[in-house]
Amino acid sequence: MKDSIIVAKFTATEMFKKKSFKITLAILLLSVIVGFNIPNIINLINNNNNVENKDTILVMDQEDIYKGMLNSLNQMELGYIFEITNEVKENDELRELLETNKISAAINITSEKDNIKLDYITEAMGLSGNILMDEMIFTDLYKYVKLSEYGLNEEDIMNINKPLIFGVIELGDAQSGEILVLSMGLCMILFFAIYYCAYQVSASITVEKTSKIIDTLITSTTPKSIIIGKTLGIGFVGLVEVLAIIITGFLSYKLFFPAEILTGHIDLSGVTIGFALVSIIYFLLGYTLYAFIYALCGSLVSKPEDVQQSGGLVAIVVLLGFYLAYFSMMNPASSLNKLATYLPISAPFSVPSRYITGAVSTLDISISIIILLLSIVAFAYISIKIYSSAIINYGTKFNLKTMIEMFKQNNN
Repeated sequence: MKDSIIVAKFTATEMFKKKSFKITLAILLLSVIVGFNIPNIINLINNNNNVENKDTILVMDQEDIYKGMLNSLNQMELGYIFEITNEVKENDELRELLETNKISAAINITSEKDNIKLDYITEAMGLSGNILMDEMIFTDLYKYVKLSEYGLNEEDIMNINKPLIFGVIELGDAQSGEILVLSMGLCMILFFAIYYCAYQVSASITVEKTSKIIDTLITSTTPKSIIIGKTLGIGFVGLVEVLAIIITGFLSYKLFFPAEILTGHIDLSGVTIGFALVSIIYFLLGYTLYAFIYALCGSLVSKPEDVQQSGGLVAIVVLLGFYLAYFSMMNPASSLNKLATYLPISAPFSVPSRYITGAVSTLDISISIIILLLSIVAFAYISIKIYSSAIINYGTKFNLKTMIEMFKQNNN
């Protein structure tokens, strides 16, 4: 174990010294800070825009159908300037106003028998076919006018238009809605973190093998110590990187991000110390599992450019695990959730995300961790056995038959 720790320390130190690591981490942390400041940047831009830059909508009500209530449109802060008039302008005059950008659109209100008609006039609709504002505003305002004509006071009208309270009660063991948005985002973060860190093990082993550094290593320590040490060292670096991003994100959220923006979209009530511990545990277990698999891939190639090709099958397995976890969360009541929880390739992405929604029990977590640990031990044993024989081979083409033969060999 002492040799493994020495290799881990050496590996971690070398990774921390790399300019690519420092630049990548700096870019990631800066991106997190900028990301949490996007609402502030948008607000700053909007505040710098004066009223004159707002779109002007000409509203023509020749018959005074709205009984002067259209003037209240400018008090609603809808983001537009409404120019109200009882004079109907001809099409040629409207076209000139549109072409000179004096108005962005016009609305002509007329009555036909018992119906109220609103004609939206614009220079061109474009491919989207969207109008500048929601026409339901005029519908609600007309209702207010008619109810006033029937003798109802303002309080009565407000009571009539009061929205109904619609709630959802879930009888299953999982929450949904706003908290699922957070859990799916967490699933994606864990996927990228585990995949990136595990892949570094394969790349590191291949680089050392190519540069013949491995010849020096295997004379001073065992292949078992090398592979375990590299897994520990790169895992430590990856954990530091992930924690740096999480801490930066947390501080940026507290210092810069307007919390009210998340209201009704993301529920942070599930972010607890227990959730943090579960996430770290599954990150380490998931990374360790895939690190041993990628270590095997790295020992089977002789050139760095072949790493991606040899790890192609592993990448497919990782993606299958991620998609199983991700799509099962879209339906919390699905039986796929149990499979994603227990299956080693998907558990690191699924369990923390299900934990935050309250959809996974302590028993499920315990079984999942036991299965993951057994899988790690099995893959570690296989990887070390094959690594011991493959690491000193240069330029040899490996196939399933040769890998089985190497596994049967007695290596320390």
